[in-house]
Amino acid sequence: AFEQVGVNVGPMSGVTTDTLKTQGQAINPKDMKPGDVVFFDTYKIDGHVGIYVGNNQFLGCQGKTGVAIASMAKGTYFGERFNGRVKRF
Repeated sequence: AFEQVGVNVGPMSGVTTDTLKTQGQAINPKDMKPGDVVFFDTYKIDGHVGIYVGNNQFLGCQGKTGVAIASMAKGTYFGERFNGRVKRF
């Protein structure tokens, strides 16, 4: 998705949550905008990543739903695991 708008995050074979967290500009979660990359502590620190779409929701690929929009509002699975790391590319 990023490559389609001219953002290079590296070769797809080498892009992981660990490589993404070292790229882009760090953003305060209060200043998130659609398109920002958000990180979650799931099976490890920064174990899951998604693209913020606004309204406390993000686009991600979850095991149960596949690629889908999920809530990151307080009290939800991802809301409780959002670690505050936000990157803008």
